[in-house]
Amino acid sequence: MRHSLEFKEAAVEKYLGRGNRTVGQVTEELGINIQTIYYWRNQLAKVGGMNKKSTPHSRSSSEKLKLLTEYDALDAEKQGEYLRKNGLHLEHLNAWRKQIEEALSPVKKSFLERNELIAEKKKVEKLQKELRRKDSALAEASALLILKKKADLIWGSGDDE
Repeated sequence: MRHSLEFKEAAVEKYLGRGNRTVGQVTEELGINIQTIYYWRNQLAKVGGMNKKSTPHSRSSSEKLKLLTEYDALDAEKQGEYLRKNGLHLEHLNAWRKQIEEALSPVKKSFLERNELIAEKKKVEKLQKELRRKDSALAEASALLILKKKADLIWGSGDDE
């Protein structure tokens, strides 16, 4: 039995929008084999015979937002059907929500602030290095002074002679 393209498209649409029904129930209603519906779906997707929805990753930001709001407005019972109808998974919606949250969150530091922060950090590092060098020189001078005092106590100062 040969089926028309219109019948194949209608059958695949019925399969995609089947709601809570199983694939077997849909194919039994149509009088076709389960493998046939999968074959027609793949065949129509390859030739673009159906009004094929864009992939989840290729959708625009406004389309993603629209799909999210429509999904959230539905009852829990109808959400699964909505996902199937639009060729989506819950993971896609969760990823889109995360993208929206990141886009709407305030920017941590602007580019100029970040450059200023880097310059300040370099300046602080340079000053800390200089401070360590001066502390080391002070410690050395202090040690020499203490040794000179001890030597003067032991051998006396050179001024007494």
